[in-house]
Amino acid sequence: MLDIYTYQDDLYPLVTKWFNDRLDKKRAIIKQVIGFESIDRIDLQEQGVGGYGLVPKYDGSTIPELNQKRGFKKVYTPEEYSAKASIQWKYAKVDMSGEAKKAGTRMADSLHMTQLRAFYNLFANGWNGSFVGADGQPLFSAAHPIANEVGAETFSNTGTDTFSIAAITKTQTAAQRFKTFDGLEFDCDFNIALVSPELEPKAKEYFGADAKLIPDSAENGANPVKDMNYIVIKGFSAKQWAVGDKDLMMEMMKMVEITAPTVIRNKPDNPLVTEFVGYMDFTMGWSDARQIFGHNPA
Repeated sequence: MLDIYTYQDDLYPLVTKWFNDRLDKKRAIIKQVIGFESIDRIDLQEQGVGGYGLVPKYDGSTIPELNQKRGFKKVYTPEEYSAKASIQWKYAKVDMSGEAKKAGTRMADSLHMTQLRAFYNLFANGWNGSFVGADGQPLFSAAHPIANEVGAETFSNTGTDTFSIAAITKTQTAAQRFKTFDGLEFDCDFNIALVSPELEPKAKEYFGADAKLIPDSAENGANPVKDMNYIVIKGFSAKQWAVGDKDLMMEMMKMVEITAPTVIRNKPDNPLVTEFVGYMDFTMGWSDARQIFGHNPA
């Protein structure tokens, strides 16, 4: 029989097990696209793509000093999130395992979905002027400053093309013309597509082992984007899509946590109820926008 004096201690490892099992399976979607970083301080500061520029020839005597041009500084400051779930002794006594599973999995789902919604919104707000990065521009903008200095030239990583193979290759070519802060060519490989749920059927046609030829092509031409990967962004409206460099997105777009989603036991004054508190602190953002190009067709 379940002891009222110890049932709170007995429940905790069961809830924790179900919580961790559920969470481990769910966080993979975010990790496919952006980087994860765990910190032990209040915030994390990062610079966008910068460098020292080209190295001059050595004249045999004098070694010139290189002046680094730094990118815009992005400050990641995680915010706290918390909620609790209660289990009454009556229900734990009848079905301890079932109640522990419900509490653990539902808490994991709530914390995960909160992070997943933030992940989707990172891209869905890409054209929203109220959500800007370190350079003062939204993720997708025609006015990103190339360098962190007054009067710097700008670059555009936004367009209005409808999702198609031709539009993808056009975007890949445009990204090859980007410059870094120190004026060098931007080295990128736009190899992942981000699509709305409505565009996923097209993405399946364009990418993968069965997409060697261009769909609907009278000439049966070879498909130049068949090796790309794609991910569905549920925050995108029906026609919105983007392409990016997966490795650079992992480097320049991040979720930063001080405490990953966790469940904590709390013992309220009422011995007939035990509480499990879900807690996390995190933030998401980007330090540079060159690694992605978004389209918002009319």
